[in-house]
Formats: sequence, structure tokens, C-alpha cells
Amino acid sequence: MTPMGDFRRHESIFGFSGPAARAVAAGIMMAAITVVLLSLPTRSGEWLPPHELVRKLYLLPILLCAMWFGSRGTLVCISGATVACLAPWGSPWPAEISAQFARVGEVAVFWLVGALAASLFDQQGKFVREIEAANDNTLLALAAALDVREHNTGVHSQRVADYTIRLAREMGVRDPADLDRLWRGALLHDVGKIGIPDEVLLKPGPLTEEEWKVMRTHPEVGSRMLRRIDFLKGPAEIVLSHHERFDGAGYPRRIRGEQIPLGARLFVVIDVYDALTTDRAYHTARSHAEALENLREGDGSRFDPAVIAAFGRIPFEELREIARNNQTPLARSPSELASAREAAPFLAPSPQP
Repeated sequence: MTPMGDFRRHESIFGFSGPAARAVAAGIMMAAITVVLLSLPTRSGEWLPPHELVRKLYLLPILLCAMWFGSRGTLVCISGATVACLAPWGSPWPAEISAQFARVGEVAVFWLVGALAASLFDQQGKFVREIEAANDNTLLALAAALDVREHNTGVHSQRVADYTIRLAREMGVRDPADLDRLWRGALLHDVGKIGIPDEVLLKPGPLTEEEWKVMRTHPEVGSRMLRRIDFLKGPAEIVLSHHERFDGAGYPRRIRGEQIPLGARLFVVIDVYDALTTDRAYHTARSHAEALENLREGDGSRFDPAVIAAFGRIPFEELREIARNNQTPLARSPSELASAREAAPFLAPSPQP
């Protein structure tokens, strides 16, 4: 994921978001102001103040364009306002020199305010992106440290987070804020294991019932940790629910069906798929086809049927590319598994000095 975050992407206009929606909104404002300006009488001097007031309204779309689109969008908006204010059909060009200077001064204010606003919002956006990138890099480092502790590899959490985002898109999730939340929740799904003793977490053999009780506390531990941080309160729901089952037999709350947050229903499929397709202490990696067949066996019991159906629609090549980007071979079928394992030494992370 992304370290995910441009603050401009989260703006919503009447329920619609994205550059196209914002461009339409700015265009409608510009057109409305121009229509009002053209509708005002022009022959009487008493209408000059209303003309001046309406022209000043162009500052609103200019400021919005500065916030939404930066310098280029601001330039387009100011150019439109300039034409509307200086063209003779918009408002009669005054005969007095002082009034002419005042009209040009109005346009100059547009350019000055627009330039300053665009610069300010560009700097603010850059600062916010740097902060968000630093936050996400910190989360990546934390997840990698936990992976090394449990799996002797630092890529498991990032790999399942990337898988989760792809599955979320297949399920129709498009909002960047929702994708941010899902990615962070998947990345930090096992953060609660930081509170599990090594003798339980790293035990090579089967756990006793008492040890399982300790292990099953990690979703609640992780959720409590994340809820203390404002931008991780959403991901905390995924962390809390990622061991719930669709039939209600999971833990810690034994919730079922759509009571389980969507992010957790997505992630549980991804977590099992990743466990099946990578080498673990208790089994060797299975192929994509074998893993998909195993997932379908849990359709309606462990997994949400809609999520299983969506996962089955994702092209294998896309999953393989995600795995490759996270230094993991992924085989389509048993015949491909052997060749993938032969390539594994070349895909492993390079040793760090």
C-alpha cells in the first residue's frame, strides 16, 4: 500500500469524490457566478456595487481549486475569472480611469490570492504526505519486527496487507480512506502478539488448552493498543475481529455474518490463503489452485461466501505479482510449485550488513 495518503483525496462533494467530481463542482460555481453577473443590469450606476460584490465571489472557486488541484487547477480557475471580469459582455468597462484601475485591481487580487493559496496548500499537502509516510514507515517497521520474531521473515504482514487491498478493490471498495484503514488493519493484524510470551508464541509443538487461552488474547491486546492512537482506531476493529468466523464460531466475541467488519471478513480469507501458499513450520507451501480449493471448503462456515467469490475472480498473475513484490514465490498449480521453490533462493531478501 501505498503509504497511503494525500489529504486532497478525502474530500467529498455531495457523496461523490475524486478529481472529476471536484472539477465539476468548481465549474458549476464558476458558471453560476458568471450567470448572476451577466443577469445584473448594466446601465444604472446604482448597480455597480452589486457587480463588484458578485465579482468577488470568484475568490471562492479559486480557493477551492487551490486546495483541490494545486497550482495548475488554480491557474485555470483564475484565467476563467479574469476573462469573466474583463470581457465587455460581463460587466460594462468603466469610463473613468480610477474605476478601470479598480477593475484591474480586482483581477490582480484573484491572481495574488490564488498564487498564495496554491502555494500554501501545496506546502500543506507535502507536509501531510511526509507525516503520513513517516507514520506508515513506522508501522511497516513494527510489522516487520513482529514478523521476524514469529516467522523469521519481515514480509508476511506487508504481503497480506497488499493482498487485502486487491481483494477490497474486487469487492468494490474504492474510497481511499477505507483502503487506508484496511491496509493498516491487515498490516497490524498480529500486533497484539507483542504481548504473548515467547514460550507460547514460538513453541514448536502443539499448544495446550491454557496456552491457547493466552494466544487467543492477542486480538484484544492489539485492539487496545491501536485504539489509543486516533488514526489507528479504524484498523483496530480489523485487528480485534480477524479471528472471527462467518458462522460465529470464532473469537474473541463470537460474532457472525455481517456483524463482523468487512475488513476482517476480507482479511481472514487472505490470512488463510497466505498461510497455505507459503512454507510454514507445520507444512510446505501449496499451490494457488490447492489453496483456492481449500478456501472454498470454508465457504459459509469460516468465510463470507461473497468474499470467497470475489477472491476467486482475482487473476492469479496479479496475486503472483504481489507475492513477487514481497519476495515470495507463488505457484499456480502443483507442477509449478517445484520450479517456484527452485527460484526461492534468488527471491529471498538480501542479507543486510
